[in-house]
Amino acid sequence: MPSETQAGVERPQTSLARLMEQYEPALWRLVNSYEVDGARREDLFQEIVLGLCQAIPRFRGDSSERTWLYRIAHNIAASALYSRRRRERSELPIAEAVECFAAAGHPDEALLLREKRDAMLAAIRELPGIDRQVVVLHLEGLNYEEIEHVSGLSQSAIATRLTRIRARLAEAVRKKEVCK
Repeated sequence: MPSETQAGVERPQTSLARLMEQYEPALWRLVNSYEVDGARREDLFQEIVLGLCQAIPRFRGDSSERTWLYRIAHNIAASALYSRRRRERSELPIAEAVECFAAAGHPDEALLLREKRDAMLAAIRELPGIDRQVVVLHLEGLNYEEIEHVSGLSQSAIATRLTRIRARLAEAVRKKEVCK
C-alpha cells in the first residue's frame, strides 16, 4: 500500500475499504446512539460512509485517522438528527439496544443486564448533542485529547462534562429501576 510523507512521518494511504474494515463496528455503535429506527440507522450509516468517502482526499494527517473519522461521523450524525428533528418537530423515540452484553450465568441476570443497558442507552439518547458526542467517544475508548480534537471542547471541559454525564446517566438508570 503506498504511503505519503507529511512532516517526515509516513502514514498508510487512507482508503474507504480499509477504514470500513477497521472502524465499521464502531461506526455502527455511533449510529445506534443517534438513531432507534432500523431504516434510519441504515440511512445514517450510508450518509456517514459517503461523507468519509468524500473526505478521504482531504485527510492531511493533522490528527489521528480515528479522531478524523469520528469527527466526520459525529458531525454527519448530529446534522442528520438536527435536520430530522427540525422537520418532524418531535423528540427522538427511545427503543432497541446497541449490542448485547455478554450473557450472564442465569437468565434473570441476563435480563437485568439487558434492562440496565437499554435504560443506559435510552438515557444517552436523551442527552444534549454535545454530551452525547462526548460520552459516545469516551465509551469508544478515545482519550481526552482525541475527544478534544473531535468535539472542540477543552480537556478540562470534557472531564467536567463526563463527571456530570455519569451522574445523570446513573440517576436515569436508578429511576428506571425504581419505576419497575
